[in-house]
Amino acid sequence: MRKQVVILLVILLSVTLYTFSAHAAEPIRIGSPLLLSGTGAYVGGAEKDTLEMMAADLNKAGGINGRPIEFIFYDEEGKPDVAVSMVKRLIQKDKVSAIVGISTSWTALPIIPIVEKDEIPTIILAAAIKIVDPVKKWVFKTPADDRIVTSKLLSYMQSQGIKRIALMSTQDGFGDGGRSEITAQAPSFGISIVFDDKYTMQDTDITPTLSKIKKTDAQAVINWSSQRAPIILTMNYRQIGLDLPLYQSHAAFSKDFLDATGKNSEGVKTAAMKFYGAEKLPDSDPQKKVILGYQEAYKKKYGKETNQFGGCALDGFNILVAALKKAGDDKNKLRDAIEQTKGYVGIHGVFNYSPTDHGGISKDSILMYQAAGGTWNIIK
Repeated sequence: MRKQVVILLVILLSVTLYTFSAHAAEPIRIGSPLLLSGTGAYVGGAEKDTLEMMAADLNKAGGINGRPIEFIFYDEEGKPDVAVSMVKRLIQKDKVSAIVGISTSWTALPIIPIVEKDEIPTIILAAAIKIVDPVKKWVFKTPADDRIVTSKLLSYMQSQGIKRIALMSTQDGFGDGGRSEITAQAPSFGISIVFDDKYTMQDTDITPTLSKIKKTDAQAVINWSSQRAPIILTMNYRQIGLDLPLYQSHAAFSKDFLDATGKNSEGVKTAAMKFYGAEKLPDSDPQKKVILGYQEAYKKKYGKETNQFGGCALDGFNILVAALKKAGDDKNKLRDAIEQTKGYVGIHGVFNYSPTDHGGISKDSILMYQAAGGTWNIIK
């Protein structure tokens, strides 16, 4: 009888230990809908690679309290309806604890009501200020927003004596956000907009509209668009012989833009985050080591260069992981922990979230760049 009791206890103990072990090893599922196809695939591709690299390193080191991170990736295709469908699937079917993703502003805005309703901590990798202004309880973002970037850009233009500009922008969430900020801020920098027109990301010939700028007294042109639109505009710009200084949004701040436009990009300027040319930053800049370390790790892992979009993902990953280590995956505690992020030195800046700021970075994180010789060079 005693022997049977001992055997039973051993069995019960084994089952208990197995159950505990299985529970302890249960992964923390994170949803990541990204732009992985079409002309903008270089955006989501770098983001996905970065998240997979970071998750692999974290899991190899033991995960979070013994629990591995599991990313569930979907292609949001740059389409609002697809993004909405994928986010709903992540929440309802995949039961994710948080979301790190959405690569574009025009797909980010439609998914916000969903994550707010279902109360899912979400770190978006798109830039438009409308994503976090006004503040949404469950939504944060990592890229510099159009308000910060346009302020830096207009300030620089003012220093160059530019008082009259022509403005081009695309008809989407990103283009509209930048246009709104430029039109709102330009007067405070003594700059007037003498030409203002829009086009779509599907347009392959913008020369008729650009030709109209020649008839104005504009001293420079600002183009606010993303994906392949900055490339199309730049090529058309040179094609018709426009010789006014050309300023692009920070969406053009990539090697892909330079490679696609070749010599046509010479002289193009943009205001963007510290990324390219980071080796030239002073050693006192806390971001220098972080940026160079990420670039080196990515190249070692994948044998190719990364871009600033991948940097958005790295910041989102690190902010989320720090919050998970602090609060676990209880969604209310996790949301609060993300909002309490202070002094995180990332790729896109030094992040300080608060109940009134879910963007977290300031204009100090933005530099002026100029394209020359196939590279982006820091000019201010």
